[in-house]
Amino acid sequence: CLCLSGNCELQRSTVSLCRSWFAFLFFASKSRGSSRSLGTKRRGGRAMSKCFGSLFRRAWSPLLGSAGSCRVVGARRGFASSSSWRQRTSKWSSFSLSSAVSEHGSRAALVAAVGTAGVCFAVSLSADGETSQGGLKWHYRPHFAQRPVQCEQSPLWRSEQKKPLEPNKQDEYLVFSGNANTALAEKVATNLSTNLGKIKLARFADGEVALQILESLRGKDVYIIQPTCPPVNEHLMELLLIISTCRRASASKITAIIPYYGYARQDRKLSSRVPISAADVARLIETMGVDRVVAVDLHCGQIQGFFGPRVPVDNLEAQMIGLDYFIKKGLHKPIIVSPDAGGVYRARKFQEGLLVRGADEDTGLAMLIKQRAGANKIERMDLVGSVKGSDVIIVDDMIDTAGTLCEAAKELRNHGAKRVFAFATHGLFSGPATDRIEKSVLEEVVVTDSVPLSDTAKKSTRITQLSIDLLLADAIRRIHQKESLNNMFHETRPSKPGTKKKG
Repeated sequence: CLCLSGNCELQRSTVSLCRSWFAFLFFASKSRGSSRSLGTKRRGGRAMSKCFGSLFRRAWSPLLGSAGSCRVVGARRGFASSSSWRQRTSKWSSFSLSSAVSEHGSRAALVAAVGTAGVCFAVSLSADGETSQGGLKWHYRPHFAQRPVQCEQSPLWRSEQKKPLEPNKQDEYLVFSGNANTALAEKVATNLSTNLGKIKLARFADGEVALQILESLRGKDVYIIQPTCPPVNEHLMELLLIISTCRRASASKITAIIPYYGYARQDRKLSSRVPISAADVARLIETMGVDRVVAVDLHCGQIQGFFGPRVPVDNLEAQMIGLDYFIKKGLHKPIIVSPDAGGVYRARKFQEGLLVRGADEDTGLAMLIKQRAGANKIERMDLVGSVKGSDVIIVDDMIDTAGTLCEAAKELRNHGAKRVFAFATHGLFSGPATDRIEKSVLEEVVVTDSVPLSDTAKKSTRITQLSIDLLLADAIRRIHQKESLNNMFHETRPSKPGTKKKG
């Protein structure tokens, strides 16, 4: 049961209901193999409704009194055959709370669901009877529905509240960081209610890396936060040596958290006698003895396959952070634009994320087709789609010299775009990137702190940096507690009341 109120009486009533819950579950489980015990489907559903409703009335009648009421929406008798029952009882009914909350405001509301023996219930009630239908608002969806489960709460809520890991897991892990992005690592550790592990990193006179870990690692799970950002070779070598040191110190498991994966753009052979550097870096990391890799918005998804099957790779998506930022911008007829054909999937996911957060249903998708004359040189750029009179967001994985980005923004303005924004996970801003952005038609460029901003980028008025510390902290939390990362990849939230999904 989920209580949407701080009312202590309502919470005590919930406990009262749970105490009488076992009688109902016992009654339902006895009927799973025989439909005769509940009569026909319709009579069985009525019998279950009557039983379940009586439990609710007995628990909440003292609280509601004459002002409120309680009634069960209905029950559905599942499947008569035991084999079908075993396949379906693991799928629970799901429900949306958004309409009930908006209907009742701050009044006490409660939603409950049960899934056993193929029976699903959902009921919500308010503590006063001012609304229509006796003060009740019903939401019911059978367990065989194909829509994803929707939740009001952010999947990162535990990290937002800086909750520590489970008590029996707190002393079993350590979080370390190299010199690449210490500020981000400290934020991640704070969100986990812990401190960074003690490590000494220095350089010998000839430039070699000297390190010493000042913590006992024997039998512990180690998480190393180290993006391979510029200078790439320096930070990559630090990462390799830290992994090797932890392995030689008898660490139980080693997870490399790599917010920015260097050499990712060299993921295939485009001409003769060139390396596939992304694969070579993966082999180096794997050879050092890493057990798991967590990256953020890899340049190409196939980089996950460069690691062997013994080293799972999780490619987190930072667009969850960007979506929460752009949904507050009040965009007019937003259009999500991919700067090339390879980024269409990323742009499509960004569009869907805006829609589930209640953006305009006319949120569209467009694509730019570019022909390169060489590295960081664009010969021609064509637009597929319409952006006239719309606010445009260019979505990409990284910004290097910003040449492609500024040319894309100029092309979109020539096609009638109202405002042009850009969102990229990794803001490298190499060379003249900052100056180009300042002179361009871009309204704002939003990046994350997977890569630290340069001094010139920090001074820019058009560059905004968001933090992915919550994303990384929750990934560590879920991995260490052996929880699924599915919600971090497929986030769904309730749409606005009264809106309908296209199609």
